[in-house]
Formats: sequence, C-alpha cells, structure tokens
Amino acid sequence: MRSLKKILLATAMAAAASPCFGGSTPTVYLMKIADHRALDETVRGVRDALAGRDIKIRVESAQGNPSTALQIAQKIAAKKPAVAVAVGTVAAQSLANYANRIEDPVPIVYSSVTDPKSAGLIPAANVTGVSNFVPLRPQLELFRKLQPNLETIGIAYNPGEANSVAIVNALKPICEEMGIGLVLRAATRTAEMPQAAAELARRVDAIFVSNDNTALAALAAIVGVADSQGIPVYVSDRDAVALGALAALGPNQREVGRQTGRMVAKILDGETADSIAPEWVTSMTLSINLPVAERLSIAVSEELLSEAEELIQ
Repeated sequence: MRSLKKILLATAMAAAASPCFGGSTPTVYLMKIADHRALDETVRGVRDALAGRDIKIRVESAQGNPSTALQIAQKIAAKKPAVAVAVGTVAAQSLANYANRIEDPVPIVYSSVTDPKSAGLIPAANVTGVSNFVPLRPQLELFRKLQPNLETIGIAYNPGEANSVAIVNALKPICEEMGIGLVLRAATRTAEMPQAAAELARRVDAIFVSNDNTALAALAAIVGVADSQGIPVYVSDRDAVALGALAALGPNQREVGRQTGRMVAKILDGETADSIAPEWVTSMTLSINLPVAERLSIAVSEELLSEAEELIQ
C-alpha cells in the first residue's frame, strides 16, 4: 500500500509539472482579420511550421469587422491558449489587449502586420511577430517600368487600418519625388471598396492595393472596375496577382506564415514572446500576370520577364 501511494504521488507531481496537465493538448489560436488569399496563405504557412507537433490549431476570422475582432479576441483569451497568432494589424491590436493582463496573460505572435510600431505592437510586453512590410519605392519603380507614362496612381484604403494609414503617409513623399500624382479614396467596409475604386478608376492611370485587408477582400471587384476603365491594378501581395492584378513585388505570404510559425514553435518549447525579437520579411519577389498585361496592351520587357519568379500564363 505504501509503495502504491508513492507511485500515485510521483505520477501526480509529474502531471502537475507537465504543460499537458490533465491530459489537455496545447492549443494555438489564429485570428485572421479578413478572408482573402494572402492571409489564407499566411495561415497555411503557420500550419506548415507547426506540422507534426502534438497541438490543436483553431482558426477564426473577423470577416473584416473590427468589432468582431474584439469579440473573437475576448473569446480566444478566455480559452487560455498556449499561443495566440494574429494575422493582420487589427487582429493583432485586438489580441494584444490580453498579452499583459495580470491573470493568464496570452503570448501573442502577430503576422502580416505592415507597421507594428505605429500599431502599438513594438514595444509591447509578451508580443512579437513578423511584419510583411516591403519598401515602396521599388514597387513604384516597377509600375513605371510596366507603364512608362504612369502619371497618377490611386489608393483605395481603410483609414481604420493603421497599416494602411502608414503606407499612405509613406507613399506621399515618394510619389512627390517621382512626379506621380497620388489620389486617395477611403472606404471603411469591403462593400464600399468597389465604389471607391470606381471613383479612382476615372481619374488615375493605375490602382495600387498595398496590404489593406479591406481592399484585398474586395480585390475581385476592384479589378473588375479597373478593367472596365482599361487600367491595371497593382498589389503588394504576390498571392493576389492570380486574382487579376497585373503585378506585385512583394513577399511570399506562405513563407511569412512559416516564419511566424517558427516563432510560435519557440514559445511552445518554453521561450517567452519577450525573448524573441520581432522580424521582417527577408526578401521580395516579382510576380506578373501576362494575360492581364496582354488584355491591357501593356508590354512586359525581357528584363522583367527574366526577373520574375512567377509568370502567370
């Protein structure tokens, strides 16, 4: 009997010391701010990096609604996950509220956040992640190579997304230096984006969608409006080129997800979010949609054809 008591005591102490105490499997929650191809690829990349681990992965989408993002963040925090991954700026800001609470703080790893500093994620306790920001000037230079006579460019953006505001503010001086007129139209909901794009398409030579999740969720409609006016749509997300944009010079979003997933793995292995430095994408590559170029009578030079990592035929 005494031996049995010792065995039971030892088993109880080992279980208490285990992160899977009570037989529970660690859960990683991912929240996307919206549903579109780039963020879907990011989530796939996170799953890639965590494949083979004994964990549960749950994915939620805020459907582009900031209020819904706050509700989902509250629900996720109540579940006390091992790690919460926020895909998109508004999702990250919503979840970050629970990173440093007194009881049961939740480690937050953000992904596909353009400007984590202006979003209040750097510095922030118990928060780290990966930014998908890529320099803007090389992108504008690409547009000029495809459209040598480019004089005006339009941006449809959501002023409620800190990432979009940061991009617009950064674009203004660059466009001025390059002699490109910048025309802006704000839209706070995906349903408003087609009208904003229609107003732009009548006034500009091209439309640029750069990491604005509200606009990316309406990309098909924006492309349709631009096509009707005979102008191209450029994007920063390579994954969006297949949806009808002309070109992108940007990161591979699935690789951004893998980069994020490797951070999550470190936390699952015992590191703290505070001990993991925020990261940025390490490279950007060129993707060109050749049928769109042909339809718009835009000549793609041999130089660009040779530089492109992806040519959509």
